[in-house]
Amino acid sequence: MIWEISKQIEGHTICALGDGAAWPVQGLIRHFRPLMEGRISEFQEQQQARA
Repeated sequence: MIWEISKQIEGHTICALGDGAAWPVQGLIRHFRPLMEGRISEFQEQQQARA
């Protein structure tokens, strides 16, 4: 979801700050997606165990 939002911002704003705000997020996801997804899964499992 974050990837899609950043792609909607990139190239669709008058101000260059929109692109500048989207690029770091895209780079983070591009390089660390498996790690991020693993951490999200771990967090969700911990939350379900507490419920």
